[in-house]
Amino acid sequence: MRHSISLKKRLFLLSFAAIVPLLVMIFNVLVTLRDFTESYGQIVTNITDANEYNINFEKDMNYTVYRVVIGSISLDDLKKGDIIEGKDIRYATVVKNPYKMIEKAREDFQEMSQNVTADDSTFQIKGILSCLNTLENVLQKIEDNLTKPSNYSNNMPMWENDIHGVTSLIQNYIQKYIYYETLSLERLKNTIEKETSEAITRSILILAGIMVVVFWTVRKTIRSVTVPINALCDAARQMEKGDFTAEQPISSDDEIQILVHRFDRMRDKIAKLVEDIKTEQMKLKDTELKLLQEQINPHFLYNTLDTIVWLAEDGQDKEVVAMTTSLSEFFRTVLSGGRDYITIREEEAHIHSYLRIQHFRYEDILDYEIAIDEKLYNYMILKLTLQPLVENALYHGIKNKRGKGKIIIRGYEDGADIVFEVSDNGIGMTEEELSNLKRKIKQKSSSEKNGFGLINVEERIRMNYGYRYGLEFESEKGVGTRVTVRIPKKIQPLSNEIKQIPEKEEKN
Repeated sequence: MRHSISLKKRLFLLSFAAIVPLLVMIFNVLVTLRDFTESYGQIVTNITDANEYNINFEKDMNYTVYRVVIGSISLDDLKKGDIIEGKDIRYATVVKNPYKMIEKAREDFQEMSQNVTADDSTFQIKGILSCLNTLENVLQKIEDNLTKPSNYSNNMPMWENDIHGVTSLIQNYIQKYIYYETLSLERLKNTIEKETSEAITRSILILAGIMVVVFWTVRKTIRSVTVPINALCDAARQMEKGDFTAEQPISSDDEIQILVHRFDRMRDKIAKLVEDIKTEQMKLKDTELKLLQEQINPHFLYNTLDTIVWLAEDGQDKEVVAMTTSLSEFFRTVLSGGRDYITIREEEAHIHSYLRIQHFRYEDILDYEIAIDEKLYNYMILKLTLQPLVENALYHGIKNKRGKGKIIIRGYEDGADIVFEVSDNGIGMTEEELSNLKRKIKQKSSSEKNGFGLINVEERIRMNYGYRYGLEFESEKGVGTRVTVRIPKKIQPLSNEIKQIPEKEEKN
């Protein structure tokens, strides 16, 4: 029985084979570098600290004891703190407390003895510490003699012989200590060079092994993926030609088999999707038909004809002609020879005809203004986009307001889009009413006449232009309402045959 390893596991093993040896190699190098760095830093610190005493200790000690012996400086004053001689600080001489100098040197060299890197260095530090004890004893004798007569004659030989001799011996020990620590630094350098050479050799061998393993694994993995994928591409080409029945004999033991299975299911669903698209187009046509029926509203027609009759009976022949012409132009645009798209010029004429008719009926409460940029006239717009918004502004904004109201329709360019605004100074809406209206339009649920018109316009705009386009509402109670429509610029209408349903996207 054949046991297969999934593609995921193969890729994991490939990564494991490449990464783990590299991590081990890098870790080894980092540990070695850390050890060498610590050792190097310790040696440099030892040499630096010892060199400080190599330069200054003998000179400062001899000078300080000399000044004490000749009586120019009191040892008691020195015990209180260092003495600075000279008015100009740049050229002043600092006379230090010899006891503190010895104590500090003893502490520093005892600390160095904990971090020495060679046995010879340890021997030199022991010599230094012994000399510091001797120096302290000699200094104590000189201090005792200062209280006796003829102290100068007793102390000067001690300064010349004992102090000079001991500090010179300390200086010699320090120089040897620095020498041995320098030898340790040289040995460390040689060790680093040797370890580096060995590390390079090991790294080359490890990398060569990794490359062999990775190359073999990658080659096998690529073939296990590309062969079935190529067969899958052939099946996709057959689908592109419209053949949804052709099946490719694709054999695989890993996730590719799942992909093949899903591909077969997708192929079956695509055929069904084509039918669904046709169904969507039928629903779109049905929606447009409902909108058309909404525009051919019998009540609107009856009221308009009643007004014409009333004007005729009153002998207002010019008004009869004007209203009849407006009614004719209104329904001519509604029908539009079955077209879905008309020019913006025609849409403007349509809402102008509608508002003229309504102005005859509501002359006392209705005023209007149309301000659409003439540069937009030749662009195409989905038929019956603006008129339902104007009707909504009249019946639900102006009619419910006391006094005369006004509807303003504006149209202008905004980059690659065209923007229309239908605003009124009617009763407006509260925030809660506005939220409810937006929710109904989003959920496409409204039993009210105005709700259906707005939902219809929103749905048709999105189905024809895409989901980034549609309606936006602004309203304030007692101030008015503004509805904004955004559509793309189009010179030629979309095909009146099967339109592609745009994929849903987030509205900007």
